[in-house]
Amino acid sequence: MTNPSDKLPADVLLLTSVLEKLRTHDGLTVARLSAGRTGIAAPLLELAATRQLASAHDLDPAAAAFDLVTSCVRDDLHGSKQLVADTILALGLYADLYRRAGLDERITRGLYSTSLGRRRETLLNNWHRLHESLGHRAGEAPSDRALRGTTEPAVLRELANQLIRRDVYSTDSPSTGRVIVVGGAVMDATFRTKALPEPETSTEAFDFYLSPGGKGLTQAVAAVRLGLQTSLIAAVTDDPFGTEILQYLRDEGVDTSLVKRVRGRRTPFTGVFEKELGDSIAVNWRNQSEVYLSTEDLDERAAQIAGCDALLMTFEVPRETMQHTLALAHRSPATRPVVIVTPGQPYVGERLSPDTFARIDYLVAHAWELGHLVAEGTGPFDPGSVARDLVAAGVGHLCLLVNGGCTIYSDPSGDVLSVPTIPSIFKESAAARDAFCTALAARLLDNHGKFSAQVALWAAASMSCAVAGFPLSDSMPDRARIEGLLARSPFGLTGQL
Repeated sequence: MTNPSDKLPADVLLLTSVLEKLRTHDGLTVARLSAGRTGIAAPLLELAATRQLASAHDLDPAAAAFDLVTSCVRDDLHGSKQLVADTILALGLYADLYRRAGLDERITRGLYSTSLGRRRETLLNNWHRLHESLGHRAGEAPSDRALRGTTEPAVLRELANQLIRRDVYSTDSPSTGRVIVVGGAVMDATFRTKALPEPETSTEAFDFYLSPGGKGLTQAVAAVRLGLQTSLIAAVTDDPFGTEILQYLRDEGVDTSLVKRVRGRRTPFTGVFEKELGDSIAVNWRNQSEVYLSTEDLDERAAQIAGCDALLMTFEVPRETMQHTLALAHRSPATRPVVIVTPGQPYVGERLSPDTFARIDYLVAHAWELGHLVAEGTGPFDPGSVARDLVAAGVGHLCLLVNGGCTIYSDPSGDVLSVPTIPSIFKESAAARDAFCTALAARLLDNHGKFSAQVALWAAASMSCAVAGFPLSDSMPDRARIEGLLARSPFGLTGQL
């Protein structure tokens, strides 16, 4: 049998080993981290994410490392993994919750005892009650042998993986904003082929893969890449594909606590036919009569929506839900989030309410999508004219993406801002716009909400990075890639805001 650790990166294995050693005796404490700063705890204290946390909050490295671990357990682990990590490492994260839930004080003392054996025994003896206290669904409690040999190692590997993710995406950027993405999370079935078949014929694909997809999911992952605290609001089923989607999001560092779980239904799919240079066509099966977000679902998450710094919205949800979400975001105008909307796929035959446009700060669209947002005219379709009409209707900025660059309309009668294309041999992919939207959000938060030509250029560079990274399994860029591309490609801008 293959050991799961055989396929793990060396840095994850190293941190897993550190956590295994720190779980002994009285667990992972600031005192033990400080005492082991040149030995056992050194790899944890030397993480860039630890150093950044220490610098940002003027903390001792040991205190920063402890805060980093507790943050990962609280925000990046879920269900039983969260409970096991807190108990085995004796972090004490949920002591108050257990007391408020009415658990006997002896149970709490046992969970955070200076004896690892007693902590394990207390955890197993109170498995279901502890889960209920935290609002988690509890499966069957493992045996003591399974806890030691299987459950604990898996939890500590997952925690090590999340620590590495924090380290990889750690950055000196001031952007620490809270982002919520509302959109779709599906499975993509991608066929890579040299040519698309003609009607009534077939062709051979040279590659095929299944992977989590959807505009909402992709934007959420892209936002994490840029160092943003990101939550996804989407409807995900409980079938094996839905479980895989959730695990992928968690592995990527996306908060899934706001995801709606739909029981007993099938995961939506997108079939993608992709050619060698990236141009593609797709067919969506949304299963939208069974797997969707309702206005009531968004009402349940209204506080989080109103309290975030940036809201990214796609048309993958029903029109009424999209419009209701924008209304929720504007309940407190003085403190509302910046709103970035992606109109794909457009609502066919469904017009948006007039006040919806005024609730969109940035509409990021392709030219063909604009025709679905306004009443049909009698003359030839003019994207520029339609873009100005939408700005006149209340859209703050309309970002029209064309071949890797963009034209930005901010005044219905004024000049436009033209952001150049950064050349790539690959075609613009669907994920390129997602990269643009998340980079736009990140740079706006860096810039305290103020839009500028440089903000637009940075977002366009992110889009170009995603296009250039097409052959990679994950093309979403981090900040270093964007800055590197801009350093190599000193473009000027035309027009003005």
